Amino acid sequence: FWVQEEPANMGAWQYLLSFLWGQVELELIARKTSASPATGFKKVHDEQQQNIIDRAFLM
Repeated sequence: FWVQEEPANMGAWQYLLSFLWGQVELELIARKTSASPATGFKKVHDEQQQNIIDRAFLM
């Protein structure tokens, strides 16, 4: 698994895929693809952050 706080289309995920495609099986745990790295709402951010943490530690 690869865990990142940034949305799926940001952060190191895309960079890693370019080098590891077909060599290593990885699954992404991150926020959904977004044009902005922040939601603009603390409540939504906290919910998304907790979701990432829960998924990362349940795997």
